[in-house]
Amino acid sequence: MSAARPALQWPAALGAWLVLALAIGLNFPYFEQTRNANERPRLMQAMAWVDAGEWAIDGVATRGLEAGPDTSRSAVDRRLYPNKPPGTTIAAAAGYRLARAIHGDALTLRALTFWARLVGGGLPTLLLAWLLWRRHAPAFGFGPTMAAVLLLVLATPMVAYAHLLYGHALGALLLHAGIVALADARERDGARALAHGVAAGALAGAAVAVEYMAVFAALPIGLALLGGVIRAPRGARADALRLTIAAVAGALVPIALLAQYHARVFGSPWSTGYMHSTVADFAQQHGQGLMGLTWPHWSSLQAQLLSVDAGLLWWAPVVVPAAWGLVLAARDRDRGFEARLHLGLVAVFLWLNASLVFDGGWRVGPRYFALALPSFVIGWAELLGQARRHPPIVALVVALGVYGIVVNGLAANLWPHIDVDHVDAPVSELLLPLLEGPWRPYVAPGLVTGRDLVWLVIAVSVVTFALVMLRAIEPGVRTLAALVGGTIVGIALVGMHRWLPQHPDGARNLAYVEKVWEPRGAPARSVNLRPLGGTARDDDGSGHTPVPEPRRRRREP
Repeated sequence: MSAARPALQWPAALGAWLVLALAIGLNFPYFEQTRNANERPRLMQAMAWVDAGEWAIDGVATRGLEAGPDTSRSAVDRRLYPNKPPGTTIAAAAGYRLARAIHGDALTLRALTFWARLVGGGLPTLLLAWLLWRRHAPAFGFGPTMAAVLLLVLATPMVAYAHLLYGHALGALLLHAGIVALADARERDGARALAHGVAAGALAGAAVAVEYMAVFAALPIGLALLGGVIRAPRGARADALRLTIAAVAGALVPIALLAQYHARVFGSPWSTGYMHSTVADFAQQHGQGLMGLTWPHWSSLQAQLLSVDAGLLWWAPVVVPAAWGLVLAARDRDRGFEARLHLGLVAVFLWLNASLVFDGGWRVGPRYFALALPSFVIGWAELLGQARRHPPIVALVVALGVYGIVVNGLAANLWPHIDVDHVDAPVSELLLPLLEGPWRPYVAPGLVTGRDLVWLVIAVSVVTFALVMLRAIEPGVRTLAALVGGTIVGIALVGMHRWLPQHPDGARNLAYVEKVWEPRGAPARSVNLRPLGGTARDDDGSGHTPVPEPRRRRREP
């Protein structure tokens, strides 16, 4: 399926892009009493870097906030640092500068978290969607490509991580921007091909500075480059080899900067923060095998793929037809290189998730598979392009897609901190009760309560996906019936969560969430982050009050 002039589809796509922006940026789930251990040290490091020019998070620049368990004690200076790579901190620092410029002395922890999440999670997700659209729309056409982009962002945990300052969205953007640049380089000649190759390597290498797991993407990328050299005609082999060298050279730049950070902070280029964790359990888990990876075993595969609480097939079952679409695309002469590369990426991250010795803490779906989720876009677009006249396939994709849009939309907009230690069926034990009750998140950027906007965002997302699917399928009574029937089945699948067994601690977990919920009618107080030289005070002027911890000790990411 091709589109000779895809630019003409932009007016038709405007509504879809608006829905994506609203689904990512409208609702703001924030709970100051619930310390998100993945976000807090990154926010503190961003403030320290901007205000004091240092990476440590135990100085005055972080205003006495408690960092939580995701920290490391440096063997060089004995100071405290996040145990994660520093790439997301750079995005958070940009969010901090923006927040300070907007809010001035009135900046609070809640407002900082909003802007840092927007810069580090929301905008990278939108840029990733645009990048994949721009790359694949000319080949697959408007309908299949836009449907695939909507499925990626709305029907998988990507939408939840777009609402958080984790590194998954930014890492996915950098990694897949590198893959797109590499594919572009293969279609160019001479100096332009080499420039794209250097950019491809630099972008993919930068993903490692955001998410350590991204380093394993080097395996399928390296094999793809090597295969390109081997299979190239004799006259073109030298060009393929130069492209490989250019990509490697580009990747070495961000990797060298990351190694310099490790050496400066932890004493060795090979020493990561996980090796110096302040929590003995974290250090022990990540010390096993290679960065917490051993050989694949059934318990990890079941936890990451099949379990109701965080398994990929419960949060994003629509990846199953996408995998088949990737196999079909791999046979295509024009798209085979990219499709095989993405198949390799999916296989590698499935292997990684089956090899984990830890579960990943609070999360929506398998956190460490998020980097591979954009690989399914080609699969969805290929399958929809080939199956547009086949009602059963249309119904299957729509049903699984609508189901994914609803459950991931609930998590992203209400509570993207699923505690799998105390919840077995998150949709029925936590998300549906929150939706049916009086609980609504803040609305950005005004940070006031949004009474019915969660319902609205999810409903509009489902309707938009259905309308885009109308452009992706062959018009007819049977295909239209498949579209309508698939939508109904998808919604019914969400309701079937009510039948699942409940965790003994499920009611207690829901009670905790309701206890810490914000806002309760009016915005709650938040710690004020005055510029250095001032006194940190609450936004009501009553003086600095430390953020209270939950009474019950809870496992954090």
